[in-house]
Amino acid sequence: NNNAFGHGSMGSMSPLERKEAGNQLFKEGKWEEALEQYTFGLEIAETAENIPPDQKGLLLSNRAQCFLKLSDWQRSLDDANACLALLPEHAKSLVRRGTALEQLGRRDEALRDFAQ
Repeated sequence: NNNAFGHGSMGSMSPLERKEAGNQLFKEGKWEEALEQYTFGLEIAETAENIPPDQKGLLLSNRAQCFLKLSDWQRSLDDANACLALLPEHAKSLVRRGTALEQLGRRDEALRDFAQ
C-alpha cells in the first residue's frame, strides 16, 4: 500500500501522526519518504496552535537522522541545532549533531557533542 502516508486524505494528520508515519517509513529504510513526513509535521506545527516544543523538537531530530542517512550533513546539522534550541538536553540530537559535524570536518566541535 504505497499511498498509506501520501497527501490525499492524510492532509489532516497532526504533527504527532506525521512523526509516527515518518518513524514507520524510517524503520522500512525509506529515508526520503520519512523525511517528507517529518517536514509535513513541522509545517503543520509552524501554523498550529498549542504544539508542544518537544513535539517540534522530535520532528527536527528525526529529520536530522534522515539527513544523516542521506549524507546531507549540513541540513542534518541545521535540524539538530534547531532541535537543541528547543530541547537542549536531547541526547540523540547531540549525537546527530556530532556526527554531522564530524562528516563536515569539524572534529573539535563534534568531540564536544560526543562528550556531553
